[in-house]
Amino acid sequence: MFVSRVKENFKPGGPVYTEDIISLFPEFTKAYIFRLLKQAEEKGDIIKFSRGVYCLPKKTFFGKATMTSSMVANNKYVTNGETVYGVYSGLALLNQFGITSQVPNVLEIVTNNEATRKRVVSIDGIKFIVRKSRFEITKENYRYYTIIQLFLDLGINPQLNDFAKRRIIQYIKDNNIDPKTLIKLATRFPAQALKNLVESEVLNGII
Repeated sequence: MFVSRVKENFKPGGPVYTEDIISLFPEFTKAYIFRLLKQAEEKGDIIKFSRGVYCLPKKTFFGKATMTSSMVANNKYVTNGETVYGVYSGLALLNQFGITSQVPNVLEIVTNNEATRKRVVSIDGIKFIVRKSRFEITKENYRYYTIIQLFLDLGINPQLNDFAKRRIIQYIKDNNIDPKTLIKLATRFPAQALKNLVESEVLNGII
C-alpha cells in the first residue's frame, strides 16, 4: 500500500522529496513513514538519492535510469514540468545566449522557492547558488524574467557582440515577448538591468 500510493502520485525517474511523501500519509507518524521508506529502499522499490530526496526506479533499455544533482536542482528550483518557479542566471545564462563561452563551476538559479537573498545549497555533494526571485516567476512570465536577468548579469559596461544580439532578439520574437511589458517588469530589478537593456539597442531590432 505504501509503495503503490507513492507510485500513484509521483513519476519514475524524477525526484521525490521526503516532505511530499509524508504529506501523502497523514494517518501515519513520521517515524513509521521513515521505517516504511527504509523497507521500500531495501527491496529496491524506492531509491535514496541523497538526504531528503528519493526516486522511483525507472527502467530503460540500458538498465535503471539514474538522477543527477542538476536534475534535482532543476525540479526543486526551476520547474517540475508543469509549473515554472525559477530561471537560471549567471554564467549559465550568459553562455546560453552566446555572450560567454565560460562554463560555470557552480550553477546559479533565481527561484520562488528560496527565502534568502543568496544561499549555497549542496545536492549529493554538488553545490548550487540559489537566490530569491524579485517577483513571482510563473509559466507566463519566466521568459521575460530570463531576459531581464540576462541584462542584469551583464553587469556594468557590457559588451554584446552581433551574434549575441541576434540570439536575444530571436528569443524575444520566438516567445512573443512584448517590449512594453518587458520594460515595465525591468523596473522591478536594479536600475542596471534596464540601463543595459535600453543601451543594448536590442529593442530596436524587435519594434
